[in-house]
Amino acid sequence: MMSASLQKRKGYLTIGGIGTFLAAGYLSMALQLPLGQLEQPGAAVFPLIAGALFLLGSLAALWEGWTMDPAEQIAVPAGTNLVRLLSLIGLLLGYFILLPWAGQLISSTLFCALLMRILSNLPWPRIAVYSMIITGALYVVFIYLLKVPLPRGMLFS
Repeated sequence: MMSASLQKRKGYLTIGGIGTFLAAGYLSMALQLPLGQLEQPGAAVFPLIAGALFLLGSLAALWEGWTMDPAEQIAVPAGTNLVRLLSLIGLLLGYFILLPWAGQLISSTLFCALLMRILSNLPWPRIAVYSMIITGALYVVFIYLLKVPLPRGMLFS
């Protein structure tokens, strides 16, 4: 396994700082939503809770980075592992971009198939079957058990 190393403290401080900045922006936008009443909470309640937890986690990362030994190193992916990581990030971005247009069924099937292709050496017919099974299971769980509508996509609306 190829890897490079980087100072762990810098990583924690960088992620904590970026997270704190994003959490502060998220909370400032959440404060513009209505809070509602105790009997009927408004749209701001969940975003405020999520933003506060995000801010706490980011501050905890900053604190841990600040108190960490500067000599401590962390391994980061390099070579083929870096390619696999960047491919996964690209797949996730592609999934989120494709989801509103193609809908959950097509987007999830493509995502599962390409992810399995990147992470394994399974033959394409097997990947296709597994992808359809996973996507079908997700569909059944969300639509029939949880009663949560999934995006149908502009192609099928």
